Amino acid sequence: MSSTFTAGMAYKKALYEKISELFAAEASTQDVLVCPGAPGSFEPDEIVAVTRLEIQQDFATMGTNRSREETLTVDVVFSCLFGGDGTQELPSQERAFELLGIIERHVRMEDTTLNGTVRHCLLTGVQTDGQTPDEYLQAGRGVDVTATFTARNRVRG
Repeated sequence: MSSTFTAGMAYKKALYEKISELFAAEASTQDVLVCPGAPGSFEPDEIVAVTRLEIQQDFATMGTNRSREETLTVDVVFSCLFGGDGTQELPSQERAFELLGIIERHVRMEDTTLNGTVRHCLLTGVQTDGQTPDEYLQAGRGVDVTATFTARNRVRG
């Protein structure tokens, strides 16, 4: 996508909108709350939060328009909580990775440019503590999985 400054916010918005669209289309994911940041006071058992945006730019061609290559990263946090005891630890983790897999497959196989917003986008990292955070323990077992999606873009102008 062409931009005179950055495609950063357009990229974050496109990723958020694509996740919302994909999850709304399937019965198994319709109840997942998808939000473009913190979820607020309504906190269902499954939340996908499109959070941190990082923009890195570097020199591209040194023509008159001083184009730049940019690397854009957005973190998407998949939070899943299952009521119950320690036996729900693995099911909550598996569900978070199932939700992540839906997005990963889509951006890798079906819409690598997020409707032309960036040149290409891929999942480049996943991080989780792999255990229930202390603040979830009274409600059951859960996990937070943070996935980093990285895009490349050329800024012209």
